[in-house]
Amino acid sequence: MRYEWAMKRLKDGLNFVLPKGRLMKDSLKLLGKLGIVDTIPEGRELIYEGDNFTILLAKSFDVPVYVEHGVDIGIAGSDVVEELESDVFIPLELPFGICRLSVAVLKGSELDVRSMEGFKIATKYPNLTLKFFNSLNVDVEILRLSGSIELAPRIGIADAIVDIVKTGRTLRSNGLVEIHKIMDVSAFLIVNRISQKTKFERINAFVNGVKELIKSGWEC
Repeated sequence: MRYEWAMKRLKDGLNFVLPKGRLMKDSLKLLGKLGIVDTIPEGRELIYEGDNFTILLAKSFDVPVYVEHGVDIGIAGSDVVEELESDVFIPLELPFGICRLSVAVLKGSELDVRSMEGFKIATKYPNLTLKFFNSLNVDVEILRLSGSIELAPRIGIADAIVDIVKTGRTLRSNGLVEIHKIMDVSAFLIVNRISQKTKFERINAFVNGVKELIKSGWEC
């Protein structure tokens, strides 16, 4: 296949950063399909060095930061990239990590988001949340949390949450219901802007390899 030919042009020296968490498994599958690496030894090491590459493992919100400041290539959720307004090159949207960023409230308190004036919203996405409510001319207060967002309405410290939703199972198990989708989310392939110029042939070969893999109908 053409993507296999493209990968033969890949020379040593490329650095990747992958997100620990929900995108890790599919990210490794992608690299494995392209003949780079499909498994990382278990343990606490955060850097894995191969013959022609280095892979760093980072928290999802840190991946765009690493790429913006020097790591060649990363895989990050579009939600994270847009929340951080990261200055990175985005050559491709990837066919995994599909979910959505939504507003949710306690079951039984459903209402239109335009009626949330003065509400306190718990979220890991303060920028995207403010942009969304500002677009509706609705003034809300943001409570920034880094995890277990679903707890906030249950214990009464927030009126609603904005968080990632895939199946909705976590919301339902915590007595919450999704009332409005803010945006669709997927994984992005992101590239350092300087590396895109200084390592153009190697990065272009990798990106073309991913493109051809997606065109071939590959599913993670």
